[in-house]
Amino acid sequence: MKKFFPTLLLSTALLTAGVHAADDIVFIDIQEVFKNFYKTQLAQSQIRQQAGDIKLEREEIESELKEIKEEVEVLRTDSRDATLSDELRENKRNQLEEKLVELQKNEREMIEFEKLRTQQLEQQNTRMSRKLFDEIHEQIIIYSKEKGFSGVIDRSVQSRAGMQVVLFVNPKKDITADILAVMNEGRELLSPEEPSISAEQ
Repeated sequence: MKKFFPTLLLSTALLTAGVHAADDIVFIDIQEVFKNFYKTQLAQSQIRQQAGDIKLEREEIESELKEIKEEVEVLRTDSRDATLSDELRENKRNQLEEKLVELQKNEREMIEFEKLRTQQLEQQNTRMSRKLFDEIHEQIIIYSKEKGFSGVIDRSVQSRAGMQVVLFVNPKKDITADILAVMNEGRELLSPEEPSISAEQ
């Protein structure tokens, strides 16, 4: 009994310490904060605008390609027209070759244009997202230190199999809404014409 009593006390002490430590652990849905952070919405609006600009540029290039293709078909038909003189048909064939070279050149340029602009847009989106996540993380640290938390767990994390790692969270231990309130504080006081954030910021 003498050996058992100290062991029981130690186990009870460790269990009690564990309970107190658990009281200082809170949870947050980082993805939810990111999604509803007003700067994220501004950034996404900017990305959509740029994607729209790329679409318009692409449509202009496609329109030019369509015109060249129509000219190619006309020249191809004329170059085979037996009612035309040999000299005129030869001239049409030369023009056809030039147009085909121009068409191939423009098609390559369109492919390169799409590839370049898509890469630029993806890189800008990545930079913006990283900056916003950094800002959110910084605010979580500040908030947690003020509240005296010993740890914050992201409940939005998923396993490789796509399953939620954190299966249950007591709503009282979830600080998602609190962090969002801090991140968006005073937003209603800002001008609706406030410029969206830039990737260069």
